[in-house]
Amino acid sequence: MPETIGSTRTLASTLLRAASLSTLILAVSCSSGTGSTTSTATSNGVNYAAVYQTLTWTNATVTFPTSCTMKITATGVPPYHDSYYLAPSSSASLTGVVATTASGLQLTVTPYSPSSITSSTNTLNICPTNGSSTTATNLGPIGIVLSGEFLYNAFEATSTPALGDNVSYSYTTGGTTYTPAFIDKCNSHPTPITVGYTWHLHGVPLCLTPTVGAAGTPSHIIGIALDGYPVYGGYDINGNVITTSQLDACNGITSATPEFPNGAYHYVLPVGVTTKYSSLNCYTGTVSGTLMAKMDKLGCRMRNRMTVDPKKEREWMLKMGM
Repeated sequence: MPETIGSTRTLASTLLRAASLSTLILAVSCSSGTGSTTSTATSNGVNYAAVYQTLTWTNATVTFPTSCTMKITATGVPPYHDSYYLAPSSSASLTGVVATTASGLQLTVTPYSPSSITSSTNTLNICPTNGSSTTATNLGPIGIVLSGEFLYNAFEATSTPALGDNVSYSYTTGGTTYTPAFIDKCNSHPTPITVGYTWHLHGVPLCLTPTVGAAGTPSHIIGIALDGYPVYGGYDINGNVITTSQLDACNGITSATPEFPNGAYHYVLPVGVTTKYSSLNCYTGTVSGTLMAKMDKLGCRMRNRMTVDPKKEREWMLKMGM
């Protein structure tokens, strides 16, 4: 694309700074917002859009309305699930409190409920460009993985890294022993039914990564963040484990990958990490204000619902007719 000159360049620079500022404001509030940012060029000479058009998705329908946009309609149904989970109390709870996480979350046994899983349609900019500064990831969805599930950042509503706050509980019923956990072996779980039952991951999707590459081999793309940059598993082009010290503040790195042998900026979900670095802490790229506000609403609902006391929880359910 020819370089823009004169006053047009000044105007474009001003608009970009304004878009980045509006996104930063959204990142620290629970209010709704409007507006979007769409690039019509590759990022640093990397054609992300061309690679995205070759990806294989499950439980999702993907179209490309324009050369730089991708529309994803995902069922949200996970490729793997347990029969029961531990979750904050809700109308689907089968027991009283049976376990408490280190951060103080009181959990009950809840059945897997596929009919309650929420589907979602979102449009991403797939010609990503860096913002003038990074933008903190919201508490709700921050990306979508190839299995049709949402990726969340590392934290629960208690501001504690979810993977480091895991707990399980074993019990026997009908001659069968079950051991439900707060986070399953895939690093995923649902939000409570009372806030939409959105299935999501807080780290590398361990039930997806083996389908796109074995452990100790180069990681492939496993998803796309809301800013349009790709998300990878935790192995570099030589099959070596990528450590958090190699990543920037957003869990990003510029290096060669199977899809981008000449190198490209991408995010990494490290292997075996249960701290705040298990997922993205911020976006390097410019994020659509409309899309981020939409996702942030889910995070606000989660935060508001999981911080109430049991009495208010019951009052809320009665009010909602549950």
